[in-house]
Amino acid sequence: MKNFPIRLDEPYLVTIEEVVQEKLKLLNLQDGDTLIDLGCGDARTLIAAAKLADIRCIGYEILPKALEAAKKNIAAAGLTDRIEIIETDFLKAAVSEATALILYLTRDSLGKLSLKLENELPKGTRVVTHDFDIPAWNADQVIEFKSKEAFWFTFYVYTV
Repeated sequence: MKNFPIRLDEPYLVTIEEVVQEKLKLLNLQDGDTLIDLGCGDARTLIAAAKLADIRCIGYEILPKALEAAKKNIAAAGLTDRIEIIETDFLKAAVSEATALILYLTRDSLGKLSLKLENELPKGTRVVTHDFDIPAWNADQVIEFKSKEAFWFTFYVYTV
């Protein structure tokens, strides 16, 4: 395992399944898409996406605990041929192949990523994040969502 500094500006939080499904629905994934998840955690979003459509999934992660869980979960789902996990900081991620991008990062990190995403994402790429918007971007949609447990989430949907 490579020795990366652990990012203290991004908490490792597991996104609840209901939110994962709603974000994937908003991305409108189609066969042939390439979905990238920056800070993919345990890969639950990528696994759910790969079950929705015949797509290629790429996740970026540096936290050892999350990497271990991601690899285990992908193998258990039988999706090692369709989901790739890359051990590198999301600020160094290669995003130029994305047709869809899913994020759950703080506004500060999204601000650091903003210019990179503008410069590297192909035109037409669909982007969904929740709870935090991408600074200086205008969302196509802002959607308030109430989970079954009565927690509120805000989704931001963009097209590059």
